[in-house]
Amino acid sequence: MNGFSLFATVGAFLLLSACTSGEKCCEAPAKKAIYNPNGDSELALLMRDMFDEGMRVREAVSEGKRPLPNWDADAIFTAHATQPEKVATPEFKAYAQSFLEAAKAMEDASPEAYRQSYQGMVKTCVACHRSMSRPHRQDQ
Repeated sequence: MNGFSLFATVGAFLLLSACTSGEKCCEAPAKKAIYNPNGDSELALLMRDMFDEGMRVREAVSEGKRPLPNWDADAIFTAHATQPEKVATPEFKAYAQSFLEAAKAMEDASPEAYRQSYQGMVKTCVACHRSMSRPHRQDQ
């Protein structure tokens, strides 16, 4: 085997072993997943952030702690939506206000009532999403 063949063989071996060693050296960087095929609106991103924060709070509540959520709940009224016509309805505004009141109740709850107030806040989210996911007539 001449010097070039030996060099090429060793180089190929190193390249293949480097890319199969569990590191992601040969892969393109992962892109952030888009959950909404219509794009990610400000409101969708806000709600995902609030969901993630709610899950963090849920974990802490299950450990007997009383964490305050770290979110900008008031932005629910101003964030641009994927379907602006839905958030312009009195129904959405009422659900958003109900959520803000439930979040405030969590902040004000005693340690003994905190778990229940957290569950109440989650119920307002579920009620809104169930209602707003239904088709709505334009004249409502």
